[in-house]
Amino acid sequence: MLSLSPLAVFFFIAIAHIETDYLYERTSEMQITAALAANIVGAQGFDMLDMPGRTWSLQRDMRERSTEWGFRVLVFNDGMQVISDSADLRTGTTPFIPEVVRAIRGDDNTELRRDERALYVAVTVTSDRDATERSGAVLLVGSVEDIFQSLDDLRNRLLLIISLVGLGVAVVVFITANTLIRPLRRILRVVQRMATGQLDQRVTDIKGRDEYAILGISFNSMAEKLEQVEKTREEFVSNVSHELKTPLSSMKVLSESILLQESVPEAMYREFLQDIVNEVDRMTSINNDLLSLVRIDQREQGLNIAPVSINKMVEDILRRLSPLSEQKHIALIYDDVRPVQIDADEIKLTLAISNIVENGIKYTPNGGTVKVSVDADHQFVYISVQDTGMGIADTEQTKIFNRFYRVDKARDRETGGTGLGLAISHAAIIAHNGTIRVSSRPDEGAVFMVRIPIRRG
Repeated sequence: MLSLSPLAVFFFIAIAHIETDYLYERTSEMQITAALAANIVGAQGFDMLDMPGRTWSLQRDMRERSTEWGFRVLVFNDGMQVISDSADLRTGTTPFIPEVVRAIRGDDNTELRRDERALYVAVTVTSDRDATERSGAVLLVGSVEDIFQSLDDLRNRLLLIISLVGLGVAVVVFITANTLIRPLRRILRVVQRMATGQLDQRVTDIKGRDEYAILGISFNSMAEKLEQVEKTREEFVSNVSHELKTPLSSMKVLSESILLQESVPEAMYREFLQDIVNEVDRMTSINNDLLSLVRIDQREQGLNIAPVSINKMVEDILRRLSPLSEQKHIALIYDDVRPVQIDADEIKLTLAISNIVENGIKYTPNGGTVKVSVDADHQFVYISVQDTGMGIADTEQTKIFNRFYRVDKARDRETGGTGLGLAISHAAIIAHNGTIRVSSRPDEGAVFMVRIPIRRG
């Protein structure tokens, strides 16, 4: 409705201007007519009106002219007495009419009397012999009822039109608003349910390609990601509990075995305590890997970016892991294709590559081979780790970077892995805006390809 206010104001201003124009035309017409009547009366002379028949003749003349002009004509002498009234109502009386008083004093004037809906035009009558001698006044009274009635009709019609238009606009706005708000209400209901923890909620009845459809699709995508995050969190908590529960249970069983036996041989004490130490080491390893994941995931802390020689970093990693490969008689080959230096966090990137190489050594049978190569182009550095191990099935390759995921859980227990190494590598490489892919087939080994931008930003 507020949008119609300027239109209503415009209409009423226009009506006011129309009223002014109509009244101006009517006033001009009456002023000319009043001047003519004053000339006629002045030509006859007030001093001759006392002669027999002259007053009656003036009365008849003014009555005829009043019919012709359409206005009531009253003639006053200088004593403000009505000597002629075309309506035959006030002849011989002395009414007090302000307009006439001013006219007898020489001030022609016009007044609009809205209460009477009439125009009063008073003009001074001067003697025909002496133009400076004021001998009376002529008053014309003209009704403006027709003007006001026409304007009232126009005003009422405009009010009706504005009301109908306003009602139509209100109906259209209501329907349009309801149509526009309905999808938002559906989305809001879903949001409110999700706020209570119902992450499986989705926006339904998505139609078209408008902004609401895009919003609904985007919201559903976000909801799916949130649900996946929640499932991952629950799975992560479950895996952590499981991983910690196993060594704790082992330590409890070992401790109880010692406590429940009497005169336990020293060799058994040592064996059981060594087993407990091994389980403590396993828990420490899990805890350290979890802390590494947390530090990498806390991206707000940022990376300590500095120039890093990838070639030297890989050499140091292989030198540190060579004892592990020598124990299994695994050939650790380094193919240094070209030297390259990149902007990276050396500690986190070293951890990532170490985990991949160590993983290859652990899952490669005795006498196998693990080959590490470094290459680069003008944009990226490429680090590949190829082993001759057990390989990874296609269905497993999308899951190996999940936390605590193991392809062969029994063998991983033997190697002492926590199931977090590849997850840590994946998180660190992603933090460097890089990618990691795996290519493998069962019993044919695996190739891990890492690609990282040389320049950051």
